[in-house]
Amino acid sequence: MKKIHGLYGLLVFMGGLAGGALSGAFWHGSGALAAPVPSPPKTVTASELVVVDSVGKPRARINVDKEGQATFSMYDRDNHPRAQLRVDPLGAPSVTLYDTMNKVRLTLKVGTDGIPTVNLADQYAEQRAILGVDGDGEPGLNFYARGGKLMRELP
Repeated sequence: MKKIHGLYGLLVFMGGLAGGALSGAFWHGSGALAAPVPSPPKTVTASELVVVDSVGKPRARINVDKEGQATFSMYDRDNHPRAQLRVDPLGAPSVTLYDTMNKVRLTLKVGTDGIPTVNLADQYAEQRAILGVDGDGEPGLNFYARGGKLMRELP
């Protein structure tokens, strides 16, 4: 009798293995009730993209204006500009940084002629120093008094 129970146990075990193997051949992948996960779109096309904070205030904007200037702007919580990255219609890039009083304090530019400049302004947004490299590769640094008068030029 013990031999028969052992044989039945072995047959049940083998049947379970065979049934599992066959069911795996017919039903594979994720669970039968799982919904497929949609893939995100690869491209978003728009003339303007505005990113807002949790209360709906604009904090960043990407746009291209009528003249073809592309701009990425970031704003503080009161919608004042703090940083802008631009590419003008001729392809010249620039970065502009503002202080908390909404004055331009720093501008980095590469002109259409390929000449890079760094412009520093005071609290009144008056240009006070310019660092650049001319078309011949020579560096220069200019300092300005209030009102725009050149004070010193290096070299």
